[in-house]
Amino acid sequence: MKTIFDTEISINIVATVIAFIIYAVLQIATAKSLKRYGQELQFPDQRLLYIKKFFKVFYVTTLLTSIVLIWGIDLQAALVILSSLFAVVGVGLFANWSILSNITASFIIFFTAPYKIGDTIRIVEGENGTEGRIEDIKMFYLKIRNSNGQIISYPNNLVMQKPTIIVASE
Repeated sequence: MKTIFDTEISINIVATVIAFIIYAVLQIATAKSLKRYGQELQFPDQRLLYIKKFFKVFYVTTLLTSIVLIWGIDLQAALVILSSLFAVVGVGLFANWSILSNITASFIIFFTAPYKIGDTIRIVEGENGTEGRIEDIKMFYLKIRNSNGQIISYPNNLVMQKPTIIVASE
């Protein structure tokens, strides 16, 4: 004989399975969309990997929040833990604001695609500047090879703040 408790657990299990299915569908749809977008703009797969990781973290966070709500875990206790975690992360990001600005700049570079790997660019900095071929676009910086063969790591947020000229596009 089924009790109300058994029925509630069954409903929670079904809801949890549905949440995992939605998570999987969103992951697959996002991966396909990003791949198509990346192919249209001729982005290398490594560059797409960073954006996929961001969406994965977002979807996992949403999934975990959904599971907490489905199973009726004490929301107040969960919020205290989350707010403490966010406070620690917030202090860390405030102390290193450039990390956050570099990540934001990498998303802007990814979605607006002002330049791509293989392009030769000049970053204008008064009389001194940086010129070279873009070897890679990372989450925090561009790898630029100058005419002397040296690799320069140039922070994404500075690239976004300075005038950048595309000298030659590959």
